Amino acid sequence: MEQNKAPQVPSAGTASPIAIAGSAVTIQNLVVDDPLVADYLLALPAAHRADHVGRAVALGIHGMATTSMRATLDDVKDEVRRILDSATAAAEQHLNKAVDSGRTQLAAHLDPDVRTSLTARTFAELEELHASMLARLDPDRSDSYTNRLVAAITDLLGPGGQLAQRLEAAFDSTDTDSSLGRVVETFERRFQELRDLVVGEQNRTKEAARGTAKGLEFEDQVEAVLRSQARAIGGCIVERTGLTAGKLGLNSKVGDFVVTLADGTRVVVEAKNVGRMSLTGTTGILSELDQAMDNRNASWAICVSRGDSFPSEVGHFAVYGNRVLVVDAGEGTLTGVGIRWINSSAVAATQGADAVDTVTAQERLNRIRDLAQHFSRSKRALGAAQDGLESVRHDLDSLRSQLIDLVDDIARALRPPTADKQVA
Repeated sequence: MEQNKAPQVPSAGTASPIAIAGSAVTIQNLVVDDPLVADYLLALPAAHRADHVGRAVALGIHGMATTSMRATLDDVKDEVRRILDSATAAAEQHLNKAVDSGRTQLAAHLDPDVRTSLTARTFAELEELHASMLARLDPDRSDSYTNRLVAAITDLLGPGGQLAQRLEAAFDSTDTDSSLGRVVETFERRFQELRDLVVGEQNRTKEAARGTAKGLEFEDQVEAVLRSQARAIGGCIVERTGLTAGKLGLNSKVGDFVVTLADGTRVVVEAKNVGRMSLTGTTGILSELDQAMDNRNASWAICVSRGDSFPSEVGHFAVYGNRVLVVDAGEGTLTGVGIRWINSSAVAATQGADAVDTVTAQERLNRIRDLAQHFSRSKRALGAAQDGLESVRHDLDSLRSQLIDLVDDIARALRPPTADKQVA
């Protein structure tokens, strides 16, 4: 506490224990009976106890003053809240009155029983529009839309109208420029094309049938050759398999014959009566023979071609691994060579690679190819010579007949006319 100011002395006749000098307050004979206060002050140095007591008194009085001010603020808040509640109630009452007035006016505007209301005027306009539309659609009125539409439809679709005239022109079959005339012409052209297609298909079917017959005839010749060679080799079995499915599926009939040699080696034979065959590729004859061997569980394959259908480098006899290509029109010599070559190769295979003289085998194979070429050329020359002899024989027969006829004509010309009459 401040001690430099002189304490205010109370007036005469008063004995106040509290003296106030400016902001300094002196309290005399102050006694506080509180154990908590005593313990607090005992814990302080004696020189500081007066200062702490002064602070405690100041804090207490400040708290009392603040509490009074807070009470005053609460009163102000209550009054403000009361004023706001009153104003809100007054505004709500005024708004309710305005809403009720607006609702009343809106009901009056929408009431159809009030002639000046918006709803009543709208109904009146709709009735007027309805009456006007009925008048415009009345078929009995000459100026109505319906009457004019009926007249236009009659002019367009009635007898002798524009549609009838156009239909008559379009369906005039005698006029090639008309729609019906063009349709008739198109039908005639399509029928002609269809007839040509049918005739062409019939011709192709007949040609295919002839080709199939020729193919079956050639297969018969190949079968006869195979059976003859099997008897000559001995211990062989020949099966005709071209009409039965093989291991590759129901639709796989590749491999016309299967020849089983004496040691069990299976050889599949393809008979080809076609004009041209490729050698390699997916559609080549070598690939087809591989497929035939797989389909018939064979380890060797032969393709017998009726004509010179192989590429020129193949010739009339060639060996490609386990596939043999021969040209044989059914005479059987080169087909037999192929069967015997496979039989010898199968026997050599059982003896091991060391026992086989590959150089000699290759020389023999080349010699076979050369002889096959020479054999085919000689055979063709013989065939040509036979054809020539047959032609000469035919010419001689024709000449003999002509000479006899000519002699008879001369004899008739030299005979006397009387002899003819006697004969008659």
